[in-house]
Amino acid sequence: METNVQTSQNIEIATKKEVSMRKLLNIIGIFIFCGLALTNVTNPLPSSDYTKEFLLFIIGSAIIYYFLVNIYFKGQVGRKIVFTILILIACFSIFMVFYLGDNSVPHK
Repeated sequence: METNVQTSQNIEIATKKEVSMRKLLNIIGIFIFCGLALTNVTNPLPSSDYTKEFLLFIIGSAIIYYFLVNIYFKGQVGRKIVFTILILIACFSIFMVFYLGDNSVPHK
C-alpha cells in the first residue's frame, strides 16, 4: 500500500473589487450636483444674479455633502460629528420655518 502525497499549492483567486459605500456615495453626489447644475442649462433662470445665486447654492451644498460623507467614514468619532451636524441642520430648518412664517419677506 502506497501513500499518495500531494504538495499544497498557493492559488490566488482574482475577484472583482467591490465598490465601497464611501465611493458609491461620492459617485451618487457627482450625479446629483451635476444634474442640478445641468438644470440651469435646460431651464435657464431669468437673470445672471439668480444664476449666480443658484450656482453658489449648488457649490455650497456639494461642499457640505462631501464633507459629511467623507467625515462619516473616518470612524466612530466621525459618525458622531456627522449626526450632530445633521441634528443641528434639522433644528435650524425647523426654526427657519417658523421664523419665515412669522416674518414674511416681500417679493419683488
